Amino acid sequence: MLNNLIKQVSKIVVGNENKIKLTLAAILSEGSVLIEDNPGSGKTTFAKTITLNLGLNFKRIQFTSDLLPSDILGFNIFKNEELNFQQGPIFTNIVLADELNRGSPKSQSAFLEAMEEKNISIDGQTYKLPDPFFVIATQNPMDSSGTSTLPDSQLDRFMISFSLSELNDQDKILMLKNNIDLDNINCEKINWREIKDKKNQVNVSDEIYNYVLEIEQTIRSLDQQIYISPRCLKQIIDLGRGWAMIHSKNYVTHQDIKDLLPYVLKHRIKFLKQEEKKDFVINEILNKINIKK
Repeated sequence: MLNNLIKQVSKIVVGNENKIKLTLAAILSEGSVLIEDNPGSGKTTFAKTITLNLGLNFKRIQFTSDLLPSDILGFNIFKNEELNFQQGPIFTNIVLADELNRGSPKSQSAFLEAMEEKNISIDGQTYKLPDPFFVIATQNPMDSSGTSTLPDSQLDRFMISFSLSELNDQDKILMLKNNIDLDNINCEKINWREIKDKKNQVNVSDEIYNYVLEIEQTIRSLDQQIYISPRCLKQIIDLGRGWAMIHSKNYVTHQDIKDLLPYVLKHRIKFLKQEEKKDFVINEILNKINIKK
């Protein structure tokens, strides 16, 4: 079922099969995804295509400087002598937060509780979000006009981040010929409870847990400004399970963890803005980490 889904998405989002697998692995692991790239690069199409093919309900929120938290979460109105809560667009399975870093800090922070606790609080009342609930966010590069830096507390809630791959000439021709209507996609209904149970059955040995801790110690020894939170360590393990499931395996290997690290670490290197320098730091970390047999 997952292989058919990957093939279907790859027909629309050409040249990014590995990023499609990464995104699905994160979603299977109940994690959120951050996509950073230039305007017009296909970030929104990528996110929308995956959500539609998953057969889940989704809503798109376009972030602007005047977007308010109530526009995202919802609000109370007084009607018939009582307060009634009007749900915002966040009440769905997958939220596409488009150009997240164009929003105000208040609107950005509206996602914090939702991404971590899967619920929101309005006027002292807590409301549960639909199950499953994920966030796929896009952001423009920091040097783009009208953007602001996302807070560390929010960045740490994203399981992975990446930019879309550069297309070769053949992929560009396929993209230009593509005339698939996203609004008329036929997709299989996914049994999320069954998938979640299968993911939880993927074996993670004690060696892998110790390996993740060794990675944390290696990162701390190389640079104190890269903070690896306990949440991040748990995300690495969960993502490893999802990645193994995508590749039809029932166990996580050391190589799986090492392959996933660049996507887990990139948005957590907060003291560098240039992508080239981030890649240099990540490569330095990877070179220091040994693969155990």
